[in-house]
Amino acid sequence: MRDKLKFLLIILISLVFQVTLFSRLPAADFGPDLLLVISFSAGFLQGSKEGLLVGFTAGFLQDVLLGGNLGLYAIARMLTGGGASLLRGKVYQENFPLVTLLLLVFTFFHEVLIFLLSEQVIFRVNFFQTISYHFIPTSIYTMLVGILLYLFLYQISAGGEKADGKTGE
Repeated sequence: MRDKLKFLLIILISLVFQVTLFSRLPAADFGPDLLLVISFSAGFLQGSKEGLLVGFTAGFLQDVLLGGNLGLYAIARMLTGGGASLLRGKVYQENFPLVTLLLLVFTFFHEVLIFLLSEQVIFRVNFFQTISYHFIPTSIYTMLVGILLYLFLYQISAGGEKADGKTGE
């Protein structure tokens, strides 16, 4: 229960940062997706149940609070948390260069999924131009900022406690 409250608080704080601070930066058109990193980290560090729950919660809050297609981000983030949980136990959580690369890949596929599920597909949008001007910059930016958030989440999760030699209480 405590972990769920921690993740909810982190989701809310990240949502505020994402909407305020990161939307004002020069690269705001393709800012980092902190909620995606949280969904990925929950699944990767805590397992499928937490990954699905945190992903759905983060996406649902984004859908409700920021408007748009209700359920679009909830589904996409839930899939991200669930997908990341499939790698749990197969990839060392402490292998930060590989986790960084995984964040890049998950962000790219998340952006493609959002694009395909949204009404943007109906409009005549050049998919390859969207990849080069939106998907790739967003993925890189999320990867660079996201690894810092992942390190924080790693430290407060059971993985960080095990790395320090402490047992969870």
